Amino acid sequence: MWQENVEVVKAAFYAWNAGEMDALRECYDPGVIMRGLEDGPEPGPFVGREAVMREWEQMRATFDADAIELISDFIDSGDRVAARLIWRGAVRGPELNMEMTNVFTLRKGRIFYFEFFWDHAEALATMGLEEWAVSQENVALVRRQAQTGNDRDLATFESTLCEDLVMRLNGGLADLQGTEFRGREAYMRWWRDVVDAIGGRVEIEAIRVAGDQVVAVLTLLASGTTSGVPVTLRFGTVYSFRGGCISAIDNYYNADEALKAVGLEE
Repeated sequence: MWQENVEVVKAAFYAWNAGEMDALRECYDPGVIMRGLEDGPEPGPFVGREAVMREWEQMRATFDADAIELISDFIDSGDRVAARLIWRGAVRGPELNMEMTNVFTLRKGRIFYFEFFWDHAEALATMGLEEWAVSQENVALVRRQAQTGNDRDLATFESTLCEDLVMRLNGGLADLQGTEFRGREAYMRWWRDVVDAIGGRVEIEAIRVAGDQVVAVLTLLASGTTSGVPVTLRFGTVYSFRGGCISAIDNYYNADEALKAVGLEE
């Protein structure tokens, strides 16, 4: 459900970076409106798919080797998606590195309005996500746990967890050696067993904030196999926090179940 809009925005970024302008055009609603930076050289608005595409073609003619680098996860609030990025390129020689945030509004699987912001917090405020801004420490903690786990930096990974952490596996995930683990040590033993069995890494696809909790869509890309079968597992996780560490981890078989658990079902 909620990931469908993120996938459309991803497709638009990938098409731009690949220079596939026909694919980019298909990401836009025929009546799309693009509003640029208020103090930018071309603030717009540009109304209609053809007007937006003409502006992009002009940008490609002006910039050399331009590319978009995402610097954070997509933030989804239902029909709106935010993406924090760096726009890299060169104009007549000097290198260009502009950090900004795009906010996209989607309708029926296509982008029909998007705008640019210099200030990330301002962009989130337009989405009604002020609570996100005050939850950035928790979001950063989730990202740090994922990264240190992938790096096998066990000391830092363990330091993100409260000593009395509770981790639960819900639904189909309960098949992974039990349903509940209490205490940091018990969780770490389970985590090491899973890593030893299938290896791999976890990728965060998207994150949403629900009050003092964080919901993440995660994909486990295994380097090993289970019973000879390669493992790629996509699931939703709800994180709870206390005193600067993760106090509870609830894993669900899919993202919609995780959203429903915190009252964010669409």
